[in-house]
Amino acid sequence: MTAHRIALLAPAKVNLFLAVGELRSDGYHDVVTILQALDESVADVVELTAADSLSVTCAPDIGVAAEENLVHRALVRLGEIAGRAPEFSVLVHKRVPAAGGLGGASSDAAAALTGACRLWGLDESSAEVIDVAKSLGADVPFFLGGGTALYDGRGDSFVRRMQTPDLALVVINPGVSVPTPAAYAAFDQQLRNGTPDASAMIDAIDSGNPVDISAALFNNLTEAAIGLAPEVLEALQFLSQSDGILGSLVSGSGSSVFGICENTESAQRVARLAAVRDGWWASATSASAGGITEVEPG
Repeated sequence: MTAHRIALLAPAKVNLFLAVGELRSDGYHDVVTILQALDESVADVVELTAADSLSVTCAPDIGVAAEENLVHRALVRLGEIAGRAPEFSVLVHKRVPAAGGLGGASSDAAAALTGACRLWGLDESSAEVIDVAKSLGADVPFFLGGGTALYDGRGDSFVRRMQTPDLALVVINPGVSVPTPAAYAAFDQQLRNGTPDASAMIDAIDSGNPVDISAALFNNLTEAAIGLAPEVLEALQFLSQSDGILGSLVSGSGSSVFGICENTESAQRVARLAAVRDGWWASATSASAGGITEVEPG
C-alpha cells in the first residue's frame, strides 16, 4: 500500500560563527557561517497527509498566511520540478520561536521537501531538490543534512561537514522578533572593520573542546540585532552573568541567543532561571549530528 502520511522532526539551529560581508551586486551579502543543528528538544514537527489540494496550518498560529509560509512555497516549487500537484494537508506543530534566528521556518521547509520526496518516491538528496532548497533561503539546504557544517557564498553554498562537538547548550528567546531583512538593513548602515575568517572556529570544532569553541564564537549581526531589539542585549547579559556559561552569542540575526554550558545540568539550571522571566522562552538542549528525522505521526 502506498504511504499517504508522514511526520518529520524539524530541528532548530544556532550559528557558532557568522561573518556577514559587504552587499553584493545581486542584492545579497557574502556570508561565511558555521551552523549547528540542535537536538529534538528544540524542534518543530511537520506532518504531511495526502489530500485533494495543498493546505498549510501552523499550531499555534504564527500569523503568516498559508500561501506565504515557506512550507507552502517549498511544496509548490518541488511540485513544479517533479511535474506533480503538491496535494498535501500540512500541519506544522510549532515549538521553535518564529523570527528568532533559530531557522524554524527554514527547517520546516526542509522537512516538507523531505516528506514530499519520500511520499512521492523522489531522491531527496538530488541536485534538483537542493536547488529548490537554495531558492527558498540560505538555511534550508543545511537542514536537509543537519549536523555541523560550514557554508559560504550567500550562506547557502556547502563547503564542508564537520564532526559535531559534544556541546551542552541553553537557548533563550526574549519574546520579541527581529526580522532578518531589517537586521541586514541595519547592518548596512553601520561602520565596521574587517571580519575574522572562520579558521579559529574550525580548529576549535575539530578539537571538540567546548572552551575553545566558546572563545571562537562570532556574529557581526549582533549590534544590528541589539539596535532593533534591546531585549537581545538583556538576554546576552543574563547569560554572561549566569554560572556555568562558557560563552554566549546571538543566533543568526536574532532575537534568540544561546550559551555554551559547562554541562547538561548547567544548561538546565540556566534555562529554568530564564523561563521565569516575563515573556522569555528558554530551553536546555545539545548539539546534534542529525537533521530532518522521520517520526511517528501524532
